[in-house]
Amino acid sequence: MPDDARSECENRDLDDTDIGDLVADNLDSIDYDIYRILNEDGRISDTELGERVDLSRTAVRRRRKKLQEENVIKIIGVLVLQEVDLNYADVQVNLRADASRESIDELIEFLVDQELVYEVDEYLGSSDMLVRVWHESLQDIKRYVNELLQDEIVEAYEITPVTRTHKAWHSEIDGNDE
Repeated sequence: MPDDARSECENRDLDDTDIGDLVADNLDSIDYDIYRILNEDGRISDTELGERVDLSRTAVRRRRKKLQEENVIKIIGVLVLQEVDLNYADVQVNLRADASRESIDELIEFLVDQELVYEVDEYLGSSDMLVRVWHESLQDIKRYVNELLQDEIVEAYEITPVTRTHKAWHSEIDGNDE
């Protein structure tokens, strides 16, 4: 990024208060703090989490469970694919203009059920969907995607291999640079 663009971007960076304001309709400040701490360390105990947000273990557990039950937060394990030498790619998918909502939902349900698909997003714009996949090699990804997207509503797709991830899931991805 050019220095002038970087400077402009830095001037617009949100501080924690601004980010908290963005989620204020759904979270109070304690719930937001719980989210941030869990995002840093999803394995933190309720006791330590409570100490960090100044609540009892029981109160923080109740809040965490409520956030999870309402699907506001999900505590998941993430395989950092580049750290285990697996290949992954983004697949931009264009659907036929006459595809019904029902057929789109069926395709999405199918894709979500696939173990080597780790993200499915619907888009507005030049593509209709983003499907993120992983496999042992780029050749395997190409073969897999070609089989995966043999659906009558898929008009076209483009596979873009990812070469390196620097930040994902609100966390910097640390790696051994060679």
